[in-house]
Amino acid sequence: DVFFIDIYEVSNEEYALAVPGHSYPEGAGPHPVSGITWMEALAYCEQNGKRLPTEAEWEKSARGDDGRIYPWGNDAPREKPHPYFSGLIKRRVGLQKQDVSPYGIFGLAGSVWEWTSGENEGKKVARGGLWNLHLDYEYSKTYDRNLVDAGQRFPFLGFRCARSK
Repeated sequence: DVFFIDIYEVSNEEYALAVPGHSYPEGAGPHPVSGITWMEALAYCEQNGKRLPTEAEWEKSARGDDGRIYPWGNDAPREKPHPYFSGLIKRRVGLQKQDVSPYGIFGLAGSVWEWTSGENEGKKVARGGLWNLHLDYEYSKTYDRNLVDAGQRFPFLGFRCARSK
């Protein structure tokens, strides 16, 4: 089915506009919002006429038509990822130009994990690469999934929204 997915993760600035009282460190406005529960992410998307992406939509956005391993292709870069692109040392959304899918979607393999509407074994599914501790592209594959309790808040877990055509 045809769908649309946000090019970037939701930023702190965007989230604070919809959720007054959302606080974040000075200078972190353009960074991906994180520490948001699944319900809070869903509520934000719905408030903006969207929804969380399905797992299939998220993966399609990352893998493209050719089923690539990483959004940029099948080969991991030779250089280790820079810690500024990790889930804990965040930079503005869309900063890392290499982390772009064939559809022009940024940050699907780096930056933060992202909530999806998927569920398995009573837990919600987060997708995306996370380089916060291991700083290794091995953990940024397009097909990796992470099961997380819906009420969890992590500094490396954010989201982006999607909508049907």
